[in-house]
Parts: sequence; structure tokens; C-alpha cells
Amino acid sequence: MRVTEVALATSVPPVLRRTGPGGAEAGRDWLAACMASWPAPGWRVLTLNPPEEAPALPPGIEPAPAAPGVAAAYGRPGAWIADALAAACATGAPVVGLVNADILFDLDAGRRAALLDRARGGIVACNRMDVLHASQAEGPFYRYGYDLMLMPRGVAAGLDLTGFAFGVPWWDYWILLDAVLQGVPVAVVQCAGLRHLAHREAWSEPARRRALAVLVGHLAPRRAALGALGLDPVAEAAVDLLMAATPHLGEAYGVEEMMSVAGTRFGMEVVRILERDAWRLA
Repeated sequence: MRVTEVALATSVPPVLRRTGPGGAEAGRDWLAACMASWPAPGWRVLTLNPPEEAPALPPGIEPAPAAPGVAAAYGRPGAWIADALAAACATGAPVVGLVNADILFDLDAGRRAALLDRARGGIVACNRMDVLHASQAEGPFYRYGYDLMLMPRGVAAGLDLTGFAFGVPWWDYWILLDAVLQGVPVAVVQCAGLRHLAHREAWSEPARRRALAVLVGHLAPRRAALGALGLDPVAEAAVDLLMAATPHLGEAYGVEEMMSVAGTRFGMEVVRILERDAWRLA
């Protein structure tokens, strides 16, 4: 039996809706293609799902139970990021990671080896390539999200991901911020081998603000360390506004709007900081 080198965790939805050419529904076929693309020799893949989802899985994808609470927190069922990463760590693989369920791998052995080599020394965070249909091989990279992450198991064990869930923004930003603040090397990769069928944002604004509040709660004790990363003055002000506004979310007029604007500005600054060590994998 081949040794597991990489253990990936995700949360496969029971139904995926995507629009293909001519407006045809393409989600089912895209999701099936994504799942089929993840396994490879030495790569183990797990999906965490609550009982009510229980997706049908192809060979090579292992089911794992998801703890409750995501629906109550964010308005729809899902899995906690912390649980998913812990499940990957429990496999004993030296490199573990997370992948969003709608990401298609076009990763030959060489690409996988290049990612794995980088991930042995720190976190590799991959930007996806957006496409409009399944046969499209090239498209623009999406800089403002990280749909595949790989890291040493020891690094994963030191991350605090309480409160974040698949399908809701900000967890990818927090993983990388947490790592940077701990002195863990982070490399951003634009990888032509990660494709994503473009679609409208599927999360709700209340869920986005809730997840942003979770991020701010994690970040608050390390505000001084964040400033040492060299934020620009506008981003500094956005962080301070988030710190002040988050405790009053839902209590006062305009707080939600302020958080949305400040969060977007802060997110752009996080991307700028992370791209100090960026590379492209053709």
C-alpha cells in the first residue's frame, strides 16, 4: 500500500447549481468531475457532511461525519473548517490541506509534486482559475480567495479555526493571517491546474458579516502584531473600525454597512501582504 503523502478535506454539497453554456444546468456534472479529479497516488481525500446531506461519493472520496452547529450559525448546513482540518491531520499524512468542493484539479504528477514540495516548509495557498464552461482550459486567476491550501500537519495543528465553516467567506484569509502572525512561511500560487466554474456569489450578506465578526474576534488579541506587518494607513483605519463595530453588530444603524466596507478594504490589504511571496505554476 502506498503511503499517504497528502490528506485533503472538503465538504461536498449534495447539490451544486452552476450555469453552463446557453444557460444549461451544469452543476451536477461539474461536481462529479471535481470529485473525480482530486484523488491521486499518495493523495487521500475526505468530505465532512451532516447526516441530512450525505452526498453520493465516487471511489477515492471518504465520508466523515460533520459536527452540528453550522446551520444555526450561518443559515445552511455544512461543516466546520476546524473539524475538516483535524480530520485530515488524524490520517497521519505529513502534509494536509483543504479544498473547496467546486474546484477541478488538472494536476499531473509534476504539478502535484511542485505543490507538495513547497507545502513541506509552510503553507501553500492557491488561487483558482475561473472558467465559463468545462472545456475551457484558460481563464483569469481569482486573486481574492484561496481554494486549495496545503501545509505541514504540525502547522495545521497550531491554527485556531473555531467558528469558520465551508461555504462562508473569510476562513481562507484567517488561516493565512494566523500563519503569518505565527511566523509560518506562506506562499501564494496562481495555478493553472485549479479550475473553477464561475458563478454568482452563493453566500448571504448576514453570513458574510457573521464570519467577518469571527475573524475580528480571532484577530483582536493580536492587533499590535498585525500592525507590524506594514498595513497601509487606510487598511489600519479599516481594522480599527472593524474592532470597534463588531461588538455592536445588529445593535445600531449603519454598523452592518460599515463592516462590509471595512471588511472589503481589509481583505484587499491581506491579499497585498500575502502576495509578497507569490509564484505561478504553469
